[in-house]
Amino acid sequence: MIARSLCALIAVALVVVPSARAASQGAPTISEALDAIAAYAPRAMREQGTPGLSVAITDRSGTSRVITLGYANRDSQTSVTPRTLFAIGSITKSMTALALLELHDAGRLDLDAPARRYLPWFAIESVGGPILVHELLSHTAGLPDDFAAEPGYVYNILALLNAKTLFAPGTSWSYSNDGYATAGAILARLDGRSWEQSLTARVLQPIGMTASSAVFTPEVMAGAAVGYQFRDNDRPQSQNPPLVASPPMDFVDPAGSVLSTPEDMARYMRFYLNGGVTADGRRLITASSFAAMTRPDRLRNGKPAGAASPELAEAPAFYRQYGYGLSIFDENGEHLVGHTGGISGYTACMQMNLTRGFGVIAFANLVEAPLHPCAIVLYAMRVLRAQSVGEPLPPPPPAPDPAKVARASEYAGTYAGENGSSLSVVAASDRLYLVDAAKRIALYRRGRDLFWADDPRFAIFLLAFGRDRDGKVVELNYGPRWYANERYRGARTFPYPPRWNALAGRYENTFSGQPAVTRVVIVKNRLTLDGTDMLEPLAGGAFALGDSVVRFDAYAGNQPQRLTIDDTHFYRVELP
Repeated sequence: MIARSLCALIAVALVVVPSARAASQGAPTISEALDAIAAYAPRAMREQGTPGLSVAITDRSGTSRVITLGYANRDSQTSVTPRTLFAIGSITKSMTALALLELHDAGRLDLDAPARRYLPWFAIESVGGPILVHELLSHTAGLPDDFAAEPGYVYNILALLNAKTLFAPGTSWSYSNDGYATAGAILARLDGRSWEQSLTARVLQPIGMTASSAVFTPEVMAGAAVGYQFRDNDRPQSQNPPLVASPPMDFVDPAGSVLSTPEDMARYMRFYLNGGVTADGRRLITASSFAAMTRPDRLRNGKPAGAASPELAEAPAFYRQYGYGLSIFDENGEHLVGHTGGISGYTACMQMNLTRGFGVIAFANLVEAPLHPCAIVLYAMRVLRAQSVGEPLPPPPPAPDPAKVARASEYAGTYAGENGSSLSVVAASDRLYLVDAAKRIALYRRGRDLFWADDPRFAIFLLAFGRDRDGKVVELNYGPRWYANERYRGARTFPYPPRWNALAGRYENTFSGQPAVTRVVIVKNRLTLDGTDMLEPLAGGAFALGDSVVRFDAYAGNQPQRLTIDDTHFYRVELP
């Protein structure tokens, strides 16, 4: 976690805009609301663990406040300022959608046409009908997400030739960066110029986002906050992970390569708060296109597009409904839109209340894995709404308790392993511990039945608990080491194909500035990734990993040197 001394490094640039109404006696003023948000921001930054944080708050008429905290560069101790660029990640998707809607309004794009009408070389095996353009924009096309993870976004689209849709297009919802890469390629082809040039001309320039860039280049990144990632990226996230700067990279992606400043993004939010009209009165898209973009797209069964379950633990309401490049919220009879973003070394979170006319965005220079900076955004939105209706300002959210484990007693017990070894797990109220002699090792939840143990001897894998058919916890494994408690009634020996032993090992992928590591280990009679993700054998020696296909090839003797998940390649490295 970032040192507490960091909180002393706070630079706050602000412009206060008077409230649109005279505050009634005793009702909070807009200045009081902005002060409450600013007071919470250092704590939000500390709890996210990010080196720096930048927040922009706006209403329909202008920027209300910009808050900048912490370091853009920890080594040089350079402060975040209002001019510091941050990557906005997938918030870029709304900009790609906006540019395509401009072409739609010009009569050059039919949203209900097959994508192949505009991109003839686009191909994927569909389990239903053809993929329509609006299905790309609303994540309802059934495209896999990041089927290939290579530097060129056009190559990643081409790789879909070897994929198939997850469902019949238009019948369900699944977030897909590949869908927006495809949308960006359509934009570039119809506009007769690169996606970067089209986005700059159609979105950034007319909205007045003169400090922003559509792509990562060395020149652009010189003015950006340094992005940070975990130093120990070959293992589960610890509670206080050491950070290192993300390696520099060039990056072009219609799904997520825009960088911006708080003031530029305040202008972008005002475009939506004013119904799709720029500061100089220019309407970039028609009122009907703006309405389509900012309301949930409809599936063929009439249900709104969106995630069936939370996509983000820190902001569960995000992505339950989705329009074109925007998450859609309907709360208290009010209409809100927003999005989050994450790319190597950066995260962002944005939400706007279109009914009441205010919006907030926050940027952080920390890798996406732990949290987006949504805590400050969601609190700010609650504060601004309370102020706008004359209600008392809400208190900040309670501090998170990372050690809290709901139903901790379910996991308690002694788990016996091979050769007389055992692990003892004890519950104390809402805390869970692994007991080693007289030492209690705290366990921290990392998923359903998954825990990180705060001890160097358990640094490589998560502890994964298993349940029986009645839902009782009966077993656990730490990587390939398997244990069972007294409630376990299954087999104790587990035959598996001997050739699997040669598949086991560590494999790495280093694209996107953030090395990805996975370890193939055998648990009982199952081949797994990291002891938690089960691989199901398929014909021909491949394996299913959910909707993905895992293959091993490039053999040196009997040992594969490459593992491929869909079209993303990982290479064997002779390390633990």
